[in-house]
Amino acid sequence: MNLNELEILEDDFDLFVVLDNKEKIEFLFDAMNDGIEASVTKQTSKLSESISLNKSKIRVEDFIIEGTRLCLTLTNNQVHLNSDSLKAIRMFVNKMINDGLLLWPIKTEKTVFDMYKYFKAYKIIARGTPISSN
Repeated sequence: MNLNELEILEDDFDLFVVLDNKEKIEFLFDAMNDGIEASVTKQTSKLSESISLNKSKIRVEDFIIEGTRLCLTLTNNQVHLNSDSLKAIRMFVNKMINDGLLLWPIKTEKTVFDMYKYFKAYKIIARGTPISSN
């Protein structure tokens, strides 16, 4: 392998810097054998796959419960509730439990993004069938 003949441009080098040592060796090997474009394409697709697998989906919605706004932040396995009313938070938690979510309270600090007075966080342990109130 003759690395002196390999020309890595600025954009390709930015990708090269992001790679770990094993991936850098693979990048150089592929660049020498298949060309720099094929090597960049291969490593870029590998990076995008790993990012999409690790990406957590976050959903934020606001609800009005008895005239009080409640902000719901939902991730893959956590629920964060933020409101000026504890009653609204309790009502929403009861609704989620009745809808079949098994929740466990967790200690999570309120952040600057949680602008309302009360904050509660729960871990979603399991999802089941809805519970009938009858």
